[in-house]
Amino acid sequence: MTQRRTEIAPCGNHCAACQDFRVLVTNDDTLRKQVAANLTQETGRTIQPQDVGCEGCWGGIHNPLCASLECKIRQCADAKGLATCADCTDFPCPTYLVQFPEGSHCPTNIRAIKNTGLDTWLAQQETKRNGH
Repeated sequence: MTQRRTEIAPCGNHCAACQDFRVLVTNDDTLRKQVAANLTQETGRTIQPQDVGCEGCWGGIHNPLCASLECKIRQCADAKGLATCADCTDFPCPTYLVQFPEGSHCPTNIRAIKNTGLDTWLAQQETKRNGH
């Protein structure tokens, strides 16, 4: 598996583009406060800045609002030793499609990863994010 797998969830969600993930990567307290405020607004419950931060599905620090060790897709990929569902011959399976309907961003990402490879796809996303 790629050394950069923490940047992508097994489902194809791009963790490295998520602000909750970026909080831990950058250790930026201003960003942490902004993410907490955004999550408070999105969820309707108070989220404290110290409760913000996620290392993504493959990391050790999880924010239950963003990544969960209980995710069936993550559990399946982990059991199969796969970084993402792009490497799975059963994609898209019923478990996947319950969570992510065809046409949503995650299956689109998985198909792109399948076509280009994970490291190439991640490099392309980084280039897009940095505006190059």
